[in-house]
Formats: sequence, structure tokens, C-alpha cells
Amino acid sequence: RVKNMGGDTRRPHPGAIGRWIAALRPPTLLASATSILSGASATSQHLHWGWLGITFLGLGTLQIAANLINDYGDYKKGADGAGRLGPPRVISMGWISPQEIRRAIDYALCIELLFAIPLCFRGGLKVFMLGIVGVCGAVWYTSGSYSLAYYGLGEVAVFLLFGPGSVMGTVLVQTGGTLSVQQVLVPSIMAGLLVSAILVVNNLRDIPTDLKAGKLTIATRIGEDYTRGMYTVMVAAPYLMVILLPDIYVPKGWRFSLLTSPVALIAIHMLYSRDGRALNPCLGATAFLGFLFSLIGMLGNKL
Repeated sequence: RVKNMGGDTRRPHPGAIGRWIAALRPPTLLASATSILSGASATSQHLHWGWLGITFLGLGTLQIAANLINDYGDYKKGADGAGRLGPPRVISMGWISPQEIRRAIDYALCIELLFAIPLCFRGGLKVFMLGIVGVCGAVWYTSGSYSLAYYGLGEVAVFLLFGPGSVMGTVLVQTGGTLSVQQVLVPSIMAGLLVSAILVVNNLRDIPTDLKAGKLTIATRIGEDYTRGMYTVMVAAPYLMVILLPDIYVPKGWRFSLLTSPVALIAIHMLYSRDGRALNPCLGATAFLGFLFSLIGMLGNKL
């Protein structure tokens, strides 16, 4: 098993643009894309591409705000110390001050509001309520005395927000406020599992540093072996749903997503063959898997 457990505190300063790219973490937007595409596949009518784009911009901006809040919250709680194994966090590296991150959070939430207003008018009160829940989840994920990530609720929160929450929101915007549970049930579960699997990799890698910081994730509670097993189940479950469930819940177009199974096998192999910082590429592989699975599923159902 490939191991790299040392902290990395000697990374060069990336410059003015690079430090903000590191703070915003654009690659994580694959998670938002996974949810939006899964929601698009669940609509029974032709897609409104303009509204789909606005939905992605709204969710993506909220996710960027959550990334900044996560950076700030973990810094305040001491979870991003010198021994951090994951990608660099800009505050702990000294690239951006906490005050600058606080201002960036405010800006991101204001921009998110600009997208949220038309989405709420289009999708109605349900979209408004889902948006409120999403903002609360982003703020409380690592902030506050009872932050979700520090009490083993991170995966649950991510599953609900990027699964049922985002998929239902996408469908409501597409249909102008109507929703069928039968339409969204399985796509929302599949999206939630694949996106929250990214967090499982993250928390598996961070078990040593999270224990030192008092961050009691599911991974720190159940240990490495069970965490790897949980990841395997979460990644395999969407494929089993496509194969086993009737067409009324999983339309035939989703069967094209089975073509992504080699990517799933690669991601699972990476998880079992690596430890510590060597797991970082598995984060990207898992995010790409979710995006590709939902993209092919959407295309299979709509083209």
C-alpha cells in the first residue's frame, strides 16, 4: 500500500491568482455538476438549458462559499495544522488572511443570492426552503460549537444536500414547481452516494490529523477498514440500482452509466492501495466518477 503520511508545509506561494484558486477549489464543482445532471435526468420533459445553467451557477456558488467557510472553520478549530495531508488550505499556509476569507464568504453568498432569487421565482416556495437548508448546511458544516463535520454528520449532510436537496431543486426549477417523488427518488440517492463518497476518501486520509483536532468523523469512529468498506458500498450501490431496479424508478437511459464501471473499479483500487497523502488522487477520481456517471445517465435519458 502506497503511503505518504508527512505534512507538507514547504509549498511555494502560488501568487495572487493561484492562492484564490486554491481557496475556491474549482475542481470540487464536479460535485455540484453531479447533482445538477442527475436532476436533469429525472425530468420527464425537454430540458430548459438556460435554467439548468442558472441552477448550476447557484449551487456552484453556494459550494464555493461552503469551501471558504470550511477553510475558515477548520483553521479556527485547529484541524489544518502543519501535518495536514490534504491539498493546501490557504489560511493555514499563510497565503490568505482569515479576514480576507471572511470577506470572500460574504461576497460568495451575495453572488449566490443573485442566482437564488430567479430560481425561487421559477421553482416556488419549495426551492426557497431547499436554498435555506443549503445555506444552513454550508455554514454549520465546520462552523459553530456543534458543527456537523465534527460530530460524524458530514457524510449525512453532504448526502442530503447534494442528493435529494439538489436533485429535487433542479427538477422543481425545470418543471416550474412540480415534482414527482417517483422521478427523483433513485437519481437523488445515486447522486448523494457518489458525492458523499468523495468526503469518505477525504476523511479516511485525515483520520490521524482529525483525531488530534478532536474532529470525530465517521472514519475516526469506525476505523480505516470499515471506512474503505463503506466507500465500496457507496460507489457500487448506484450500479446495482441501475441493474436491479425497474424502469419506473430508473429509466433505461441510465444503463449507459454502466460504461463508467472501469472508472469505479480504478477508484476503489486506489482507495485500497494507498494511505495518507497518496489518497489525494482518489479524491479527484471519485469526483470525476460521479460527474461521468451522472452525465452519461442524463445523456442516455435525454438524447
